[in-house]
Amino acid sequence: MSRSNFWRLGLAVVGLLLVVSPVFGQAQQGNLYGTVTDEEGAALPGVTVTLTGIGAPRVQVTNQDGEFRFLNLDPGNYQIVAELEGFSTVEFPNVNIRVNRNTTIEIEMSSAIEEVITVTSESPLLDERKVATGTTVSQVELEKIPTARDPWAIVNQTPGVLTDRLNIGGNQSGQQAVFKAPGVTDDENSFAVDGVVITDMAAIGSSPTYYDFDQFEEMQISTGGSDVEKISAGASLNLVTKRGTNTPRGSARFLLTDGATNFDIFEPGDPDIDQSEFAEGQTALVGNEINEVLDFGFEAGGPVVRDNLWIWGSYGRNDIKQFAAGGTPDNTLLENTAIKVNAQPITSNSLVASWNRGDKIKDGRGAGPSRSAESTWDQDGPSEIWKAEDTHVFTSSFYLTGMISYVDGGFQLQPKGGAFNTNFDVTSADVALANGEPYLDEGGVWQNGYIGGVSDRNTDTYQVDGSYFFNTGDLNHELKMGAHYRTFDVESAFGWAGGRGLVSLTCESIGTCGLSDALGGFIAGDELLGAWGTSVSPVEQTYTALWVQDTLTFGSLTINGGLRYDLQDGEIVSGTRFANPVFPDVLPRLDFQGLDPEFEWETISPRLGVTYALGAERKTLLRASYSRFAEQLSTANVTPVNPVGDAFPYFWYTDSNDNNVFDQGEPVGLDPFGPPASAFNSLSGVVTEIDAGLDAPTTDELLFGVEHALLPEFVVGAEVRYRLISDIIESQGFVLDNGVQRLTQPGDYVPAFSGGPTLCSGQTDEGGSVAPFLPNGNQWCADYYVLDPNLSPAGGGFITNGDREREYLGASITFTKRLANRWMARGYVNYGETEWDVPASYTDPALAVFNPTNAVAGGDKDGELFMVQSAGSGNFDNVYLSSTWSANLNGMYQVAPDRPWGFNVAANIYAREGYPIPYSYTADTIRGTQTAQVVPDGDSFRNEDLVNVDLRLEKDMPFSDNLSGTLSLDVFNLFDETTTLQRENSLSGARPNFLEETLAPRIYRLGFRLNWR
Repeated sequence: MSRSNFWRLGLAVVGLLLVVSPVFGQAQQGNLYGTVTDEEGAALPGVTVTLTGIGAPRVQVTNQDGEFRFLNLDPGNYQIVAELEGFSTVEFPNVNIRVNRNTTIEIEMSSAIEEVITVTSESPLLDERKVATGTTVSQVELEKIPTARDPWAIVNQTPGVLTDRLNIGGNQSGQQAVFKAPGVTDDENSFAVDGVVITDMAAIGSSPTYYDFDQFEEMQISTGGSDVEKISAGASLNLVTKRGTNTPRGSARFLLTDGATNFDIFEPGDPDIDQSEFAEGQTALVGNEINEVLDFGFEAGGPVVRDNLWIWGSYGRNDIKQFAAGGTPDNTLLENTAIKVNAQPITSNSLVASWNRGDKIKDGRGAGPSRSAESTWDQDGPSEIWKAEDTHVFTSSFYLTGMISYVDGGFQLQPKGGAFNTNFDVTSADVALANGEPYLDEGGVWQNGYIGGVSDRNTDTYQVDGSYFFNTGDLNHELKMGAHYRTFDVESAFGWAGGRGLVSLTCESIGTCGLSDALGGFIAGDELLGAWGTSVSPVEQTYTALWVQDTLTFGSLTINGGLRYDLQDGEIVSGTRFANPVFPDVLPRLDFQGLDPEFEWETISPRLGVTYALGAERKTLLRASYSRFAEQLSTANVTPVNPVGDAFPYFWYTDSNDNNVFDQGEPVGLDPFGPPASAFNSLSGVVTEIDAGLDAPTTDELLFGVEHALLPEFVVGAEVRYRLISDIIESQGFVLDNGVQRLTQPGDYVPAFSGGPTLCSGQTDEGGSVAPFLPNGNQWCADYYVLDPNLSPAGGGFITNGDREREYLGASITFTKRLANRWMARGYVNYGETEWDVPASYTDPALAVFNPTNAVAGGDKDGELFMVQSAGSGNFDNVYLSSTWSANLNGMYQVAPDRPWGFNVAANIYAREGYPIPYSYTADTIRGTQTAQVVPDGDSFRNEDLVNVDLRLEKDMPFSDNLSGTLSLDVFNLFDETTTLQRENSLSGARPNFLEETLAPRIYRLGFRLNWR
């Protein structure tokens, strides 16, 4: 579709929206549907139905089919009253509305007139109109179930979602976990707060801010289904904040988790690690543990003008002091403020304005066994989210919502040992050594400093959506349509600390002390020197989406059919790469005026879901759906064509005075094989190219499921999910063949050693190093290939869609019991696995245009396990997310709630298969180093299976009718397990198989909450 045709389509749809309708508002609200009949089952038109509970009362009159509906309701508890002359009044005092859920109730009115008939049963959990899979966590669960109190700790409660860390009582709070949905990467995750999409597209799949846990009314985690609001197949987090109501209410909290100083009455867990888990040569590891976590804050709201204007606000402060694995301090302060104003000037119109501010001040980010205290970062923000929204209900069959929002995001990271040089434009090579110049020591630990920088990231969003109800014969339709336009701007500058843009790597730390050249010679050197040319290149990205979905109901059958259109685009506005002050001849200053890549991601995603209700009572639902999802365009998809991107050539040099940094006059030689490909953009003049027809990778999903209501508030279910991920993006390299530039082709990759491609443990590589055995003593053999020595890498590459695919097949069993009759529970068991489908052209050197060496977690072998390597904040590079099975069970039971001594007990149990350890070895070859995975499959070695139990005891204490308190004690890692979470997977570095992290020890949290209304 051409751009001009696209805009014509867009104008036509916007015009249609003005007279028909659209659907994104359900990301923060729910709907109530109902029918009213007499004792004989005949529809009753003209019944007055009044809804009260949150906001102003709402009134509707049933249509000729006895139907009524209340749309866009804030989550919470409501009451329904149905009145008709000649019939008894009927009350439903317990109508529960949840985010993105459709609640349906049936009201039977009696002509035997009584004063009032009260229906005390709970509103049902089953939702015949449901289009999304995942989990919705209510406010009562957020308060009562023991968790670490951040959204990244909640995602483990969703079937199939895996995280790179386990937060024990807050020891991982203040930094975002990497998490993934079945079959896909973490890049496809998204975040929304009160309907505002806030996903950080420069750190795709993550949030631009942190949160006060007590802000939230509900959290919804969606992982698939036929909902047209969802663009990608990842986990989508919808975070819905509280609001003011006609009843003034609020709460305040004080929570203390004390580790280093300890509660006198409790004995915390032991952070010492069993030395039998140590690798050969490892002598110590101080486990990660909490020093102190102090979490306090308040939230309150109420009416300014009853039934017309309400306000709510919150403030939270979470002061987290801990020690990372290795004993390095890692401290974080989170401060959050929020204000929300709701208004209903007339019955048919409602307005919302909100402001959220989150700041993260971190002292020691990145702490871990491979980072000294001086190399960790100091970080701060803040980020702010502004939103204004208006909803107008034109009739009981038509509403329309418009929303504008702005996200002011960004952060800075400054290494403790020395600040990042912000005076970019330095041209003199005579620069004195600044404090904090980084180096990687013989033990593989970063010293002095690290990379630092600043990043500014802002988002504007404009959106319209709504719903329209109509009938065609016996078919009932709910037509949903929507459109949104979003811009994302990012400007970043990062470089090595110390002022000179240099970093030294000792040869012991990288596993080689020189490189063999193409002629068999050897380049001596005891340190590898990296030079950095810092670049500043603002990027602008735009996201346009249109969607339409019709929900058709006919008797026991419900069909959801929809289409979603997305246009994703990005451009580099301008750019400058500043000169390296020590090597300005190699890295001079370069400028350019901007570049718009040729490609756009334009996708049409069909969605189709079918639900059938069995039996007269409709307690069992059969479901099936097909959906296509498109990957989100990230900043990283746009920047490869940047001709002045960050460049970092490497040199061998002799450290004459053994001070681990380069001094003027020390012998230097340029690596004969040139800098890495990422540096060629600036150094060789060869620029990466992107296929003008590059498409967004897609995920096709099939779902089959069944749900059964044992009770209205207790639902069990089972589901089978299949996913096919296609059009995966790959980069094919450029080479120089007799001075002529071309793309790699079959036959360009040759055996890496003079004796052939295969290297086995116990053998010697080209550099004279003896390949080690696996940690269990077994031998390994792996094939290594390199570019033909007669060819030279030209730099850059050609980015296009490849032929590899991934397939996921899994099943889950779930149950949900809403709080009723003194108990509530939620749980799941998930089993599934993702494998690569790789054509022979990737693995056969005679056919391969990519290096056929099996890279770590690279998907270079047919049938290989798919796993995602963590790249999140903290020290988690050795975490590879992939578990065949996972399970979660949480719940609460009220013990003797009517007795003065009554109390509540709650638990949260999480278990999963241990993550893989894809061991690798970096060998010296006939032309440089090459890394290969040296185990047959990613799960040949795994960390031990993980089981964690958290427990909570609490006592509710009513002080008066309007004031109460809750005293609580949480115990995290109840059984004080020290399960191994990650090991160093490189067998060629300075720390082979070293134990890097274990589950944090048992810890206690004491809390008090005050509630008033």
